[in-house]
Amino acid sequence: MFHSAGSGLGCSHASSRRDHRLGLFAGNGPSGICLSYLLSGYKPYLDTTTVHPNPVLFRKLQETKHVPITEQDLEYLSEGLEGRSRNPVAVLFDTLLHPNADFGYEFPPVLKWRRDKQQHIPHMVLGKATPGGAWHAMEGSMLTISLGIWMELPGVNYRDLTGGKHR
Repeated sequence: MFHSAGSGLGCSHASSRRDHRLGLFAGNGPSGICLSYLLSGYKPYLDTTTVHPNPVLFRKLQETKHVPITEQDLEYLSEGLEGRSRNPVAVLFDTLLHPNADFGYEFPPVLKWRRDKQQHIPHMVLGKATPGGAWHAMEGSMLTISLGIWMELPGVNYRDLTGGKHR
């Protein structure tokens, strides 16, 4: 099964000077879906209508609030953050998407996703089965180690999909 996220894949027109390239990657599970979202031109920005509960991180975010998070100094932004991962960038994105969730709080995300069509990279996602990977093999009664809200994909609110259930 494959998903094509672009038009004119691999095409080149004599009148066009733009170099068309096709990105191809295997894996249509949650990580592949997230990568496809980013390659489609979506970028995470600070939502200027929100306030992060960590004052040090919030001050750092304010310094370059109109620059996509992925184009900022991620090492600088993640300094001093603690979380469930040893990967500082993963901890940074966890705290941006779910501020203080490790402490049981449910603050709104401080990220807003915007699409820049000029940043779109034509690509194909290849996978053995339906997009979503292992999630399709899980029984309805199965629970995950992570909180349900941490199962979100970019631009998708988990509670909207589950009707607010806390499973």
